Amino acid sequence: MNSNDNIKEQLNDLINQVSTLYSSKNITAHYLDYFKRNAKLTKLDDAPEPVKKVEKACINLRIRNVSRFYHVESDYYNWELQRRAFRLTSPSINHLCKSVIFENTRSSHDSIDDPLNSKYYCVITQYVGSINTQKLMNFVRTLKNKQISKKNYNFRVTDGEKSVRLTGFENNGVSPIGMTFQIPIVLSSTITELQPPVLYLGAGHIDWKLALPVHDFISATNCFITDLS
Repeated sequence: MNSNDNIKEQLNDLINQVSTLYSSKNITAHYLDYFKRNAKLTKLDDAPEPVKKVEKACINLRIRNVSRFYHVESDYYNWELQRRAFRLTSPSINHLCKSVIFENTRSSHDSIDDPLNSKYYCVITQYVGSINTQKLMNFVRTLKNKQISKKNYNFRVTDGEKSVRLTGFENNGVSPIGMTFQIPIVLSSTITELQPPVLYLGAGHIDWKLALPVHDFISATNCFITDLS
């Protein structure tokens, strides 16, 4: 085994030890206490306007006191997931999530007013996860008790320009909180199983990230939850 392989093996061992440590209930409680105390200390005086827009939405939803904002390096998205997790002091790469706007291209309307039959959905999944569009379609269809035919559904990721218009946020900066339009949110059920129960998201700008406890996010956004993998 060469030196690089040895370093990688030691690093993987360390990551596994940290993951095991975080699975402890006692550590989870301490982590959440530490997380919330630091959330209250976050100042965004120099943050770009889209990030301040997200912060204002957090204030309106009464979750600002549990929302942590992180200003990351400009080459953050060139890093491997584990390095990103270390940068954010995330318990694991499983906690790193993304928000993707999906469009029903066969919808008979362009409205988002009815969350049970919206043209668009903001889907949140882990970076290590995947989005099964068939499962997404099946779930959304059950929201209307399957009254709408399958032929009226075809979910795909909406194009970048449309995503910016709907959310107000650029690629890799999309936040489900503070979107220009109140697009219904669908959360992957695997995120509810995270320990400690915290998720990391975009914060309105590519160089800013937002983290908050999963329970607080669900309560504040009234998002849908389903298996998407």
